[in-house]
Amino acid sequence: MAGFTSERRNAERRSGTERRSGTLGRGIAEMLDPVGEEAYWRENYATQSYYEAGLTYDDYHPGYRTGWEGRARYEGRSFDEVEAELKAAYERERRGSRLGWDRNRHAARAAWDRFDATDPFERSQ
Repeated sequence: MAGFTSERRNAERRSGTERRSGTLGRGIAEMLDPVGEEAYWRENYATQSYYEAGLTYDDYHPGYRTGWEGRARYEGRSFDEVEAELKAAYERERRGSRLGWDRNRHAARAAWDRFDATDPFERSQ
């Protein structure tokens, strides 16, 4: 099986001729579409079970962003394993949101879980 040696794979990677099928070999960060995620959540935030009447998308957005960015940053780890890091990132970046982490962690978790629950085509819709 000389065609599948590590030397050949490395040479193909260096030359840019490596072939990939679908999302195989792509990391989460490469597959993540922040514009698509924002559009999805902007349209759907008010239908979520954790939604509180009177709050706006801008209140939830930092939670969603923390979730989808964290999912890419902490690939291979679970939400529960990195929740302390996510909370710290949220508190640094929450800007004008009226929600602290305890009230917005559900949005972060939803954005984190959405990546695993949908295929790339569905995420782009």
